[in-house]
Amino acid sequence: MKKLNLSALSASELQQLKSTIEKELNERSSKLQAIEEVKKLAASKGLKLEELFAELGGGKVKGKRELGPAPVRFRHPQDSSLTWSGRGKRPNWMKDALSKGLIEDQMRV
Repeated sequence: MKKLNLSALSASELQQLKSTIEKELNERSSKLQAIEEVKKLAASKGLKLEELFAELGGGKVKGKRELGPAPVRFRHPQDSSLTWSGRGKRPNWMKDALSKGLIEDQMRV
């Protein structure tokens, strides 16, 4: 988190910052309270939240997509059981091969 130098701010700037902070805290509190109310209402009707969200539109948050299994893009030259899709951290076998002078294109499937 970025650290603010509060001593460099004027009194009016501090008041404005305080108002902004209080407004943000109130909004967050209102959201949490609304979530709790929805949970209680769903429970009182015998519904699970997952069922409710699924009924309302799939239950998945927009913008967050799930990635399926990725195809193999790289294979170890000597041991074909060692593969990598190119996602995530580079595996140790690939790091070792690169340090020994191989290039990625030589391991590309």
